[in-house]
Amino acid sequence: MQLDAQVLAKEIVGEVAAAKKSSPGMVPLELAAAKPADFCTIWPKAKPILEFLAGVVIFIPGAGATAGAVLTGLIKVGDQVAAQVCK
Repeated sequence: MQLDAQVLAKEIVGEVAAAKKSSPGMVPLELAAAKPADFCTIWPKAKPILEFLAGVVIFIPGAGATAGAVLTGLIKVGDQVAAQVCK
């Protein structure tokens, strides 16, 4: 299955916008300051948070190592989307 970077970027931006509307105080300040219509603004602020979570989650007994690996994989996908969308 071929994935379209533009579609993925729009999906992520939509989720951030929805989170800001449903619980404005729960979105990290770095993301709340980002323009929700711009993946290229959101990704650089979200990536370090995801990297931190990927490093922390591995310490959870059981599925933590798997969850950390999945987050690391998703970060790589985000980087690929950014490389295509944020030229």
